[in-house]
Amino acid sequence: MAELDHEKIRVIAYELWERDGAPEGRDEDYWHAAVKLLSDEAAGSPPDDPASELPLSVIAPSPVK
Repeated sequence: MAELDHEKIRVIAYELWERDGAPEGRDEDYWHAAVKLLSDEAAGSPPDDPASELPLSVIAPSPVK
């Protein structure tokens, strides 16, 4: 599998992060979500709803104790 373009990952991760209200300390969650979206796209199966492909930690973070 070809290496994903880090600039594309960065842009998508940033867009997802902004859309969710720019939560602090979640950069890795959004990076991994962007990698998954691009990987799915490269495999020929883009999701209908990008939010449905986000990890649960991005969609519903664990409550802070």
